[in-house]
Amino acid sequence: ANILKQDALRVGAELITHKEVITAKITHSNALLMASKEQIQKLIAKEKLQDFGLKNLALFLQKDFLKPKKAELMVVINVNEDSFNAKSRVSEEDFEKRLNDFLALKPEYIDIGAVSSRPGSEYCGKEEEFKRLKKVLDLIYEKNYHEKAIFSLDSFDEYCLEYALNKGFKLINDITSLRNLNLAKLASKYEAKYCLMHMQNNPNNMQDNPFYEDLLDEMTLFFKEKLELLESFGVKESILDVGIGFGKSAGHNMILIKHLEHFLQFNKPLLIGASRKSVINAYFQSEIKDRLAGTLYLHLKAFENGAS
Repeated sequence: ANILKQDALRVGAELITHKEVITAKITHSNALLMASKEQIQKLIAKEKLQDFGLKNLALFLQKDFLKPKKAELMVVINVNEDSFNAKSRVSEEDFEKRLNDFLALKPEYIDIGAVSSRPGSEYCGKEEEFKRLKKVLDLIYEKNYHEKAIFSLDSFDEYCLEYALNKGFKLINDITSLRNLNLAKLASKYEAKYCLMHMQNNPNNMQDNPFYEDLLDEMTLFFKEKLELLESFGVKESILDVGIGFGKSAGHNMILIKHLEHFLQFNKPLLIGASRKSVINAYFQSEIKDRLAGTLYLHLKAFENGAS
C-alpha cells in the first residue's frame, strides 16, 4: 500500500489508506484511489514493474481503463463452396470484384479462407486448399492489394501460410491455436502477427455437447499457455479470439461476450467474429440471411466490453 501510494503521488494521483498503514501496525487496508484516466494509465505502467502483488493490480486496472477507443474492421472472403454463410463465399472469377467492394469500406484487415470451419465440416486437404487459394493469393500480390490493408489467411496448413506470407500477408489466423508449432516459427520468420483462437475439439465435433467446468478460467489458462509459446518462438504481435461458436453453447457464447474484458488482462487485441452465427438464432429464431440485427448487437456489446 505504501509503494502504491508513493507511485500514485508520482503520477499526480492520490491513494487514501488507513492511518496505520504507514506505521505497519496493520497488515491489510482498504484503499481509495483518486485519479484521472491518464494518471491511471501511468500508474498501470509503474505497477507492472513492482512486486508484492502490484503486478496483479496493474492487470486489474487495465481491464477497465485500456479498452479500445475505436473498433477495427475485419472483412472475410471465403474462397470455397461450404462456409455456413453463402453470401461470404465467392468464386475465383468474382474474387477481385468482391475484394474491391470490401476495400472501399477501408477495413483494417481482410481475412481470406479456403476451408470451411462450420460445425460438422471436414478438412478438404492441403492440396485442395492450396488449389483454391493460389490464384487469389497471386492476384493480391501482383496488383499490390496487399499494401491496402493487413491481409490475413485463415489456415493451419504450413505450405499455404508460407505461400501467403511470401505474397504480402501479415497475419496468421490459426483456428487450431498452435497445434502445429511450426506455424509459430513461420510467424517469427516473416515477422507476422498471430491470431490465437480458442476451439474445443475440431470443427466436425466441436458442437457435440460442449462442456466446461469453468469457462473463463479454462480459457484464461489456454491463452496464457499459448501466449507463452508464441513468446518462446519470438512472435512479437498476437491477437486473441475467444472463438464464438467454436465448441461453445449459446450460453457459453453470451458469457464470453458479456465478460470479454476478463481477457484484457493479457494486454492483447481481442477479435470477435459473431457474424450471423447460430448463437443469434438461439435467442431470436432467424435464417442466416436475417441475422444482421443480431450480428450488429453482438459486435456492439463485444466492443463495449473490450473487443478491438
